[in-house]
Amino acid sequence: MKGGAKRLAGYGVGDFGLNIYWHSLSLILVFWYAEVVGLEPKYAGMIWFLGLAWDAISDPIVASMAARSRSRSGSYRPFILFGSFGLGASFGLLFWAPPLEGLSLFLVLLMAAIIFRTCYTIVAVPYAALSSRITFSSDERSELSGVRMIFAFLGMVCVSSLFFPLSRYFGGGRENDPTGFFITACLGGMVATIALVLCYFNTDENAPLGSETSSEGGYLASYYNALKRNGALRMLLVVLLINSASGASISIPLAFYLQSYSGQFAEKEVVMTLYAIATLVGTPFWTLVARHLGKKTCWYIATSWMTAVGLSLLLIGPVLVAGVPVQIVLFGMGGAAFAIIIWAIIPDTVEYGQYAYGRRDEGAVFGSSLFVQKASGALTGLVVGFVLSGIGYDAGLEQQAAETAANLGLYIAVVPPLLLIVASIALYLMPLTRDLHAQIVDELSN
Repeated sequence: MKGGAKRLAGYGVGDFGLNIYWHSLSLILVFWYAEVVGLEPKYAGMIWFLGLAWDAISDPIVASMAARSRSRSGSYRPFILFGSFGLGASFGLLFWAPPLEGLSLFLVLLMAAIIFRTCYTIVAVPYAALSSRITFSSDERSELSGVRMIFAFLGMVCVSSLFFPLSRYFGGGRENDPTGFFITACLGGMVATIALVLCYFNTDENAPLGSETSSEGGYLASYYNALKRNGALRMLLVVLLINSASGASISIPLAFYLQSYSGQFAEKEVVMTLYAIATLVGTPFWTLVARHLGKKTCWYIATSWMTAVGLSLLLIGPVLVAGVPVQIVLFGMGGAAFAIIIWAIIPDTVEYGQYAYGRRDEGAVFGSSLFVQKASGALTGLVVGFVLSGIGYDAGLEQQAAETAANLGLYIAVVPPLLLIVASIALYLMPLTRDLHAQIVDELSN
């Protein structure tokens, strides 16, 4: 195995690359469709929904294929290496504005989204599943998840701070120039590809615990068995469904919210960069809380944080410091906790199921988890698109109506914290604990 620090950094740098893609999509893509390409927000939301829905459908298939594959480099790492090049190329295609209009424009953009999502699945699913082979310690997985999230949020900082300025630079100083967005995306794809190649060369995989216990039979049978017999996985999927909707309810409308207050707020990239930096700063803090107090307690504390921030935005409106809404920055800091906890718990449910019914269903656990996460994000993107159209957001206006801006703020203040409260109830009911997982690993190791 690679050394401790090298192993952590080697794995984490892969998520830096993946989050150049992920945060470009979650923070910018729907905005790009509506403001740059000129689609109505509801049609932009439809492309987001259909593309991410396809991503969700393909996740379980790729997860099963990867878990069953065998090579000298392991089950998962070859997918990361060889898939990274196609992923980088498809990212540029995603931000290409074809000289079309109407239905033809919609269909070409949708096809580009599906191609990118397919390439993303081929890399991202094996990358996520690799965490279940790097270490079997629940505490070490918390550390691995924390370091991974630091790199992920570094990717978010890069996207937030550089995407809009670079697109203006390459677009000849114009705010929403399609060529500028395309060149910026191509550069982002190059950087992300390098990060993923570095991940391949600086990680390796342990053999699974116990004997060869992966599921026999077809891939659908493995999912059925995992969902039927792994109680921790079932409850985790409920948490994932609600938590993903909460996160998307902040990230997708954020650029539109900032645009609506363009006369009062600082530039979008300034606010989004501070939001990303706050998320990055919060990562080591929440990692320590999860390590010392446990994942569930950390989740409850972070949910209380997000609820308090949402209430302040609801009751007194945005508090501005140098044009930056403080509540948005605080949302970023609190939101870091949930990704850390989720990605530390998912691999733990693999051993829980292995202990419960004698099969190590890595493909089913990661495939179903990613399916639910993506499906939830897809539905939320569709909802946000229709919400934007419903409250009268018009991309053709220099300044949105005051009522439109206020309704966007209301959505961001209320919906994400409320969903997190519901997710906390589901997490409380999950049977898996840190002590129980440690006991399971001890028994499986003997």
